[in-house]
Amino acid sequence: MYYDAHCHYSLLKKKYENFKIAAVSMDYSSSINTLSISDKNILKGVAIHPWNVDKENIDNVLHLINKADFIGEIGLDFKYSKAAKDLQIKYFENFLENSQNKTVNVHGLCAWKETLDLLLKHNIKKAIIHWYSGPIDLIKDIEGAGYFITINPSVTFQEKHKKVLENAPLNIIITESDGGYEYKGKLLEPSDIILALDFISKIKEIDLRTLNTIIENNFRKAYNI
Repeated sequence: MYYDAHCHYSLLKKKYENFKIAAVSMDYSSSINTLSISDKNILKGVAIHPWNVDKENIDNVLHLINKADFIGEIGLDFKYSKAAKDLQIKYFENFLENSQNKTVNVHGLCAWKETLDLLLKHNIKKAIIHWYSGPIDLIKDIEGAGYFITINPSVTFQEKHKKVLENAPLNIIITESDGGYEYKGKLLEPSDIILALDFISKIKEIDLRTLNTIIENNFRKAYNI
C-alpha cells in the first residue's frame, strides 16, 4: 500500500489500486464531488483554496465539515492568489475556528511562517503542510508543533523541495502526489509517488520497506486513522 496525503482525486479519471489517498477540495463544487466518493481507501476533505476565496461563500463549505474526514486544501498563498491577503487570512482563520478538531491540510506558498503562526494561534492539533518548500529553519517549529509536511514527486528536480527533504526528520514526512494538478507540463498522479519514494530512500539512506512503514505510520497518525 502506498500513501498519498494530498491529491485532487475528483480531477482524475481512473482509480488507483494499492493507494490510500487523502482527497482534497478547492471550492464548494469540488467539495461536493469529493464527498460523493465511496471508495473506502479515500479520505475526503472539504475546503476553499486560497486561490478561490474571492469567488466562494465560505458558509456553504463550513456546513460540509461534519461530513468530511478532514479539512483541506485551505491556507494562504502570497505568490499566486489574486485575492487580498486579508481575505485569505479571514477565510483561513474561519476554517481553523470551525475545524471540529479534524486534521487540516494546508497550502502555504510564500506564506509559510504566517500559515504556521495561525495554526498555532488556533491551537490546531493535527496539520499537514502540503508541498513544503519554505525556510529550513521553520522545520524544527513544524516538528515541535506535532505537524507533518508532504514530499511531492517534484523533489527529484525542485531544488528547494529537495533541501527540505534533506533537512526534515523522517518522523514528520508523508508522501503526496498533488494528483490532478498539472506541474511543468505534467499531470501529477498518485503513481508518481513510487518514484518519489525511491528518491527519498536514497537521500535518507534508508531501505524502501522501512521507509514505507514510516510513511504509513505518519499518514495514519496525521489523519488519526
